[in-house]
Amino acid sequence: MTGNPENSLTIDTHHHILPDFFWQETENAHAAVGGLAPLRWSKEATVSFMDDASIDVAVVSLSTPGVHTGDSARARALARRCNEFSAELIRSRPDRFGGFACLPLPDVDASLEELSYALDVLALDGFVLFTNSNGVYLGDPLLEPVFEELEHCKTVVYVHPNPSPDKVAHSLGLPDNLLDFPTDTNRAVAQMHYTNRFVRTPNVRYIFSHLAFSRANFVPSRRAVWKQRKMQANS
Repeated sequence: MTGNPENSLTIDTHHHILPDFFWQETENAHAAVGGLAPLRWSKEATVSFMDDASIDVAVVSLSTPGVHTGDSARARALARRCNEFSAELIRSRPDRFGGFACLPLPDVDASLEELSYALDVLALDGFVLFTNSNGVYLGDPLLEPVFEELEHCKTVVYVHPNPSPDKVAHSLGLPDNLLDFPTDTNRAVAQMHYTNRFVRTPNVRYIFSHLAFSRANFVPSRRAVWKQRKMQANS
């Protein structure tokens, strides 16, 4: 946003693309997404919605479940296809779209390869990561090489929830986007905070959706993070 309202832009960073091949590859074509049936997606419908909602630019990303549903080879191929789809969408309407690339986490080697391709070849604007990928949360030491590269690139990371891998979390009969999405965001933020993920990635710009309860619970702790960073800088 600029200081002059007449020159300001409304940029939507929580804007999902849901192409048909994504549902087919994730075997989720007829399943509910967070408790909601998936909508048929098209560029034309998206632009129409943006116009109606006065959205100038949408930074698009995938929604749950992401690209990795258990098969690493399929996840690599789907991530590449989705990222190239996003890049083509941006090329077709650079005035209306940006894009966050997806990574085939928790496959670290494949994710590092796709990270480089998304930035260096496709010139996408950052990355969408999910609170957990097959039960591996974003503060897990397994993902350290990926976050080291994200920090090196000083990029944007948009974090979207995935449902908890714990079946008990879904036993209340409530849709995930009502209860478990903000709760799983809490889990991810807490783990990232208490494993010093934020401290080790000061140049990554994080965007959290479905944050909800985390704001009240972790604002004091975030002050502690900044204090720790200052102490490290002075030591």
